[in-house]
This record gives sequence, structure tokens and C-alpha cells, in this order.
Amino acid sequence: MTFFTGLKKLIIGTAVGLCLVGCGKEETKPVKELKTTMTMDIDSLNPYKIVSSGSEEIMFNVYEGLLMPGVDGSLQPAIAESWTVSDDGKVYRFKIRKGVKFHDGTTLTPQDVVFSLNRMAGKDGFPPAKALLNEMESAKVVGDDIVEITLPNPNSAFIYALTMGIVPEANKDNLEKNPIGTGPFKVKDYSREQEIVLEKFDDYWGNKAKLDKVTVYVTPNTETAFLKLLSGEIDMLSRVDANRLKELQNFNNMSGPQNTVQIFALNNAVEPFNDIRVRKAINYAIDKDEIIKGVMGGNGIKLETNMSPVMKKYAIENVGEKRDIEKAKQLLKESGHENFSFTIKVPSNYSLHVNTAQIIAEQLKEVGIDAKIETIEWTTWLSDVYTGRKYEASIIGLSGKLDPYAVLRRYTTPYKNNFFNFSNPEYDKLIEESKYSSDDAQITKNYKRAQEILRDEQAAIYIMDPELITSLDKRIKGFEYYPTPFINFANMSFGD
Repeated sequence: MTFFTGLKKLIIGTAVGLCLVGCGKEETKPVKELKTTMTMDIDSLNPYKIVSSGSEEIMFNVYEGLLMPGVDGSLQPAIAESWTVSDDGKVYRFKIRKGVKFHDGTTLTPQDVVFSLNRMAGKDGFPPAKALLNEMESAKVVGDDIVEITLPNPNSAFIYALTMGIVPEANKDNLEKNPIGTGPFKVKDYSREQEIVLEKFDDYWGNKAKLDKVTVYVTPNTETAFLKLLSGEIDMLSRVDANRLKELQNFNNMSGPQNTVQIFALNNAVEPFNDIRVRKAINYAIDKDEIIKGVMGGNGIKLETNMSPVMKKYAIENVGEKRDIEKAKQLLKESGHENFSFTIKVPSNYSLHVNTAQIIAEQLKEVGIDAKIETIEWTTWLSDVYTGRKYEASIIGLSGKLDPYAVLRRYTTPYKNNFFNFSNPEYDKLIEESKYSSDDAQITKNYKRAQEILRDEQAAIYIMDPELITSLDKRIKGFEYYPTPFINFANMSFGD
């Protein structure tokens, strides 16, 4: 072999080697991973045991129901591609989408749907996932791709529970440890109290996720989470404090209604709040605009009743109430309750509500009312206020639902958690009629009239829907707010 022949082979061999290394690097695509945090750990991998909204907003990406929430509060097709309801409102028929795959690669069948419905309704010996589902009489397959649900009575609220996840019957004994759904993401890894990692599901029946991976770190300390965002350790942070937006000018800061109602609850069974004139006087004495500006930096929607305008179909419009100190003083004088004092019990772990209480206390001084603030632990608030009704006044946020019945039944006389102690026969009748009606127009009319009663009777002081502020890396596109706990990672991308 000559020197030149050897050199030629050496050059060719080196080129091939470089190609193997270089070409390999070119073919390796960077993983599109979004990192974020949640304050509390996932409370369960079993979709029928998930309770917290923080868990719901993540696990909606893993589990899908027959239906799914839309950004406008409507119900959209998911595993069911269409559905019908009988004229009497008792029979629902769902056409099951063909070709839906579970995360383990098996194909979803109508029998999996029936199993899931029976499990979530408590028909197979397990507790019902929601009390509402317990009203299901039966679920059965009535055709190749049709599942029929029968109720003993019409129930307009029932369909809203069908966003709960469908799971494979073959995995029925392992729901706690082996999360298998049909969503655009599957659970790749879960470390308790540390993180949950979601991975793109390539066989998803719908539009495939643009992100390859989502890592959610469990970060209870909000300051720690904030610093992670500033340092670039995470790409997205939910529930940002409005007072810290000045520090986030290099991020895309978005805000939107939470479908939550912040209320100043007055115990209607306790003197002097059993007098409607006192409740109305306090409403006149409060400056809601000042509260929204002071505690939310202006990021809130002023309310007059217990439904956020994000519920477009059912919410009534504000009439434009204004603060009126003289009117407040007049009503207090007429009621014979001038210059009194009372205590506002506020859960200490919610700075929003504590700060709101402080502003309200200052505002009420102008009409001669002395409001004392008592901060209490969350568990104490639940036992004393929510369950025991041992309080005079409180400030809390009531989470919204897709189902208007779930929102408005809170004020019905027999409802066990009607901690306002509000009672109105007409209101009770309107809500009861709506639940058992199949007439959509009448249901909507009833719910709007019910809200007018809450406003007219001043069942509580309705302050605002505090807008949820989310800060994102400026490369992230596709983020949207939903009127229910749901971060739709499947629609998000890094600029694609």
C-alpha cells in the first residue's frame, strides 16, 4: 500500500466517522419541555379520588371524559363524539368515538365507558366520585358504539359530571398506582411531594400535543416558586401576586377571570345581619373598586351576585351599584343598628382575603361600624364557619363550576353547606325546578331570576372575580384560561 493509498483510506474513514457522529447530532431533536409548579401535590392518581382544583387542572391532560370543558364554559365532545337527550330528560345516548387509544396502547371500547361510569357512580361497591353521579340508574351498551345512561328523574346538572375520566376496565385494580387515560399526555413519572412528569402521547386520537414533555414541580412556598421563574428554572407560573408584576417585565403576563366569586359573607341568622337593611347598608358602605385596586392591582371583575360573567349563558349583568355612604347611614338608622361592632373571621393562608378584610374594616369606619379581624387556620375556618356556621362575618372565595346548579344551590335552605344561613322559598323553588327540568330556556330563566334574588336580598356582599395572573416565558404560545380548573398543555408550544 502506497502512502497516498493509505492517506486516502484514512481520509475516507475519518469522514465516515465524523459523519456518524455529526449526522447523529443533527438528527437528535431538542426535547420541547415546559416546566412549571403547583403548590400542593397531586392528591390522587385515581381520577375518581381527585378533589383539589390544583390536581384537576393538571390531570385533565391525562384523563378525558365523555365530554370536556370548553374555554367558553360549554361542554365539548371528547370520548363521545356526539350525544342526545330524551324529551323527558331521563335518557342520555352517547356515540363513542372510534379508534381512541389508552396510554397502554389498548383500544377503548364502549364497555370501558360503562365500567368507568359504574365505578364513578358507586355502582360496583366503591364510593361515588361525586354525589351527583350516584343518581345514575344504569349505564349500558346499546349498539356497537352507543352507550346509554338512564336517570330515575330528569337532572339538568348531571351531564356536567361527565367530564370525569374514562379508564380501561383491565386496569380497575390498579387505578391508584398506574394512571392510564386517553388524554394528549400520559404520566411518565411521579415522585410524591416532588414532581409529576407528563409525556406526549403519540397515539392521541385528536390534535397531538406540540410539547414533548411537561414537568410540574411541587413547590408549596410561593416565594420559592417566584424565584424559580425569575431564574429560568421554570417557564410558567400560575397565581402570580399582582403586586409583583413589576418584577416580571421580561415575561408574558396574562390575566383572566377564574370563575371564582370572592364574597363578604354575613351570617343571615345572626343579629344584626338578619336585618336586610343592615346587609344592604354594608353593601353601600363598601367601595369594591378600591378593594380590587388595592389587593389585585385592578385585576378583578366587580360583581353584584354569586356568578362570574365568564358564565355567559347564565350570568346576569351588573346594574351598576355605586358606593353611597349617606344611603348606608340612613339604612343603619332605620334598622336601629348604628355604631355596632362585629368580627370578620378570615382564613390566614389566603392573603387576598386577609388584605380585603383590612380594606373593608377601614371603609366601614366611615359609617360608624367597627369591624374586627380574626385570622384563623384553614381547618378551623372549615369547621367553625363552613360547617359549624359559628361566625358573624367572613371573607372567602367560592370556586365556580361549569354547572350553574352547583354554584347556586349553595344558597338553598336545605343545602348542608349553606353557611350564609340564607333562606328564600322562591329561590329554593327556582333551583329545585331547574335541577329536574329538561327545558333549557326555562332553566336559564330560573337561574337568572335566582341571581336577582341574591342581589335583591343581599344574601352576601359580592366583591369580585379575582383574575388569575399567569406569567410565562415569552416564547410560549397557546395558553388559554378555562372557567374550570384546567391548564390545557396540549395547545401550548414554544413558538410553533
